[in-house]
Amino acid sequence: MTREARPERRGFQGPRWLAGRGGARRGRERAQLTLSPRTTVLASRAQEVALPPPLGYTLAMQTLLLSLALSFAAVSRQGAVAAPHPLASEAGAEVLRQGGNAADAAVAAALALSVVENQSSGIGGGGFALVWVAKEKRVHVLDFREVAPAAASRDMFLRDGKVEPLLSRQGGLAVAVPGAVKGYAALARRFGKLPLARLAEPAARLAERGFTVRPRLARAADEERPCLAADAAAAGEFLVPGPGGERRAPLPDERLTRADLARTLRSLGRDPERFYRGPLAERIAAAARARGGLLTAADLAAYRVREREPLWGSYRGRRIATMPLPSAGGALLLGLLQALEAEEPRAGGYRPVRFLHAFAEIERRLFAARAGLLGDADFVPGAAQAVRDLVAPERAALLRAQVGERATPSSQIAAAGAAAPGGSHTSHLSVIDGEGNAVSMTTTVNTSFGACVVVPGTGILLNSQMDDFDAAPGAPNAYGLVGTGANAVAPGKVPLSSMAPSLLFDPEGRLVLAVGSPGGSTIPSTVAQVILHLVDDRMSLAEALGAPRIHHQWMPDAIQAEPEALDAATVAALQAMGHEVRWRRTPFGNPQAVARDPDTGLCTGASEPRLDGLPAVP
Repeated sequence: MTREARPERRGFQGPRWLAGRGGARRGRERAQLTLSPRTTVLASRAQEVALPPPLGYTLAMQTLLLSLALSFAAVSRQGAVAAPHPLASEAGAEVLRQGGNAADAAVAAALALSVVENQSSGIGGGGFALVWVAKEKRVHVLDFREVAPAAASRDMFLRDGKVEPLLSRQGGLAVAVPGAVKGYAALARRFGKLPLARLAEPAARLAERGFTVRPRLARAADEERPCLAADAAAAGEFLVPGPGGERRAPLPDERLTRADLARTLRSLGRDPERFYRGPLAERIAAAARARGGLLTAADLAAYRVREREPLWGSYRGRRIATMPLPSAGGALLLGLLQALEAEEPRAGGYRPVRFLHAFAEIERRLFAARAGLLGDADFVPGAAQAVRDLVAPERAALLRAQVGERATPSSQIAAAGAAAPGGSHTSHLSVIDGEGNAVSMTTTVNTSFGACVVVPGTGILLNSQMDDFDAAPGAPNAYGLVGTGANAVAPGKVPLSSMAPSLLFDPEGRLVLAVGSPGGSTIPSTVAQVILHLVDDRMSLAEALGAPRIHHQWMPDAIQAEPEALDAATVAALQAMGHEVRWRRTPFGNPQAVARDPDTGLCTGASEPRLDGLPAVP
């Protein structure tokens, strides 16, 4: 099957599928690089960037240019898959080659991630998916996020009146009712073309034959080794024998096999209901209860996937569909972009101080305003209306009017609480097929390796999603964020999320982009900045994913910045305006995106170039 490269054009103006405002970019050299007989990528090497230099232009732009030089994009008219692990992208591309569509490829890629990236996602977790059906010209939303067990209670993580943080993060009490298997099965059944057994086979082969451990998995296993070692089945699944008989984390480039998970995936491919009823369901519930949990077989049998309506907004004439409640991420994303629309993103530099100041001030207010009001709309009266208020044009105008010349201390902003995260140990994948169908899907087990509980003999890792509830008013969760009660634990309730799988449409209403990211409360910031870089800065897809990012979430009262996101002069200018800047050691997001040029049908996939992901095409 032919794989095609976008032709070089003199005076390249950025992605033609997002024609609009922004500075010119020229002198781009594109070289075709073949990674395998099945996947062709484009290596994009920036020779000259014709943009005004930022204030104090130095290391930040140099680092940006380096990341751009290492950027790759997979291009084909038959579709593209972008996932945070190359083997997952290839699993999706394999299904596209077999005649599957975007939904089929998304399921195959997600199941492959449950093998190779269990620090972030797995069939013992849950997630959200946005599906664009080209023939219908309609966006569908599947919510298969976990729910609290029937025996869960508001104060279940209190001991002697105080929150015991580890109870919601490790062990059986941390486990919510998993939704991933039902979600993937529903996605394939409702929108796919191939049987689930065929979609599970690439992942089962990976688990059976083994795979090479990549640095992120090795690092996560080493950091979580005590947690994994406390569960015999988890230790056997993710740790390897050390020289003295103790179990250690696998090293990068070591080979890991997961035979139990391979058998489980094939069994679930034949009948996904086995996860929720019968002997396997009993074993899953028993594993959680053996570690002090509340999960029962009845909880599993009662689980249902929810279909919801997308949340809509716009930025500079481009419509955006994103995730509604029980995610707050979509509302934050739209609220931020719509309030920034009146700001000039390029005045005085690549990213002027005024624009960065406005970005932080608007995020500060969005996080403060929504946190105490939002939760599962089936349990929280007024939550749905609060979301509508957050994305209304009137709110955008109000937020802009509140951005002054100096930073407003967060302590001076009235708020009901701070935002609940979606889990920084999360996976996102994006898929588009040759017919223009697309899936943007974010899945998670919440904290790294979830609850560190594996169902013996199955390879199934269970989530720690109960930590996404408010354990008590004002008590921080694993990500240092607090709430005031709207997101409190209740039986059958869905915990609030920040995941924001999104779809972007051009001014003519044609789908041009599927995008999303992990990163907990930083997810809306990450997705927003990808869109800003594409629309305002006219970057290529890979460049937009790799540009360093910033974030503000009300509390802590600081701009969080990825390495080299801001140069020294810009930091000094922001500090003079009253901002504190705190540096992150690594990228806080891992966005994955696919784009389609509606005029040519050319599909492009790209992954965050600073991490392990790599896109693939059929």
